[in-house]
Amino acid sequence: MGLFGFGSNTVYYPGCFSLAKLKNKVENYKKILKKIGVNNSLPEDFRCCSGILINAGYDKEARKIARDNLELFEKQKIKKIITNCPLCLKTFSQDYKEMMPDWDIDIEHILITVLKKIKENPNLVKNPLPREKIIYHDPCYLGRYSKIYKQPRELLILLGYDVVDLPYAREESLCTGACGNLKQLNPELADEIFRDFIKQLYKLKINKIVTPDPYVYQHLKDNSGIENIQVLEFSDIICDVLGIRRS
Repeated sequence: MGLFGFGSNTVYYPGCFSLAKLKNKVENYKKILKKIGVNNSLPEDFRCCSGILINAGYDKEARKIARDNLELFEKQKIKKIITNCPLCLKTFSQDYKEMMPDWDIDIEHILITVLKKIKENPNLVKNPLPREKIIYHDPCYLGRYSKIYKQPRELLILLGYDVVDLPYAREESLCTGACGNLKQLNPELADEIFRDFIKQLYKLKINKIVTPDPYVYQHLKDNSGIENIQVLEFSDIICDVLGIRRS
């Protein structure tokens, strides 16, 4: 899997799912990082983070991949990973630390990277929105596992949105059925959870929802149960407001 480098010791790690299913979003994030002052290139390929294997219970295989990744990162002198994938974030920041005491690479979600850069340079915002309302969904891996609730909302406000929470949000956010390998292992249950989730959306009578999770985004887009609600992945919004042409 490709990693996109930003200088001598920082890389952008899109995650396997984004590279396989959402290549246009990966291109969006590469453009965004370049726009905010982080130049990118494509060095040698690296492996999956092993988060999917951890979820499926393949501990031995996951540990081998983790150790191989650490060796590759150390060879490349990588000190920081930026990722748009909440599962990768959780895997690198929590699971790797448990599996390998010598793991010391800093991990940051890309929304936090963008938020910090816009705070440093507000002029990056070229097309602020006129306080349009949007629903923000807290994905399980970004919220419950990584405790990132405030920053995505703060970023949306800086970009010009009025953020509206679902009836169950933050620590109590409802799963969409997309994560934890559920969609692959039990699609019927995943769709049932999805139907419970969309009942919340229609209660709010707002026609846009945004998610930073590639699994959730694809699950919502694939499911025909959402009507008259635009599903957005976070990079689409950032590109529009920063004056970047979407891929």
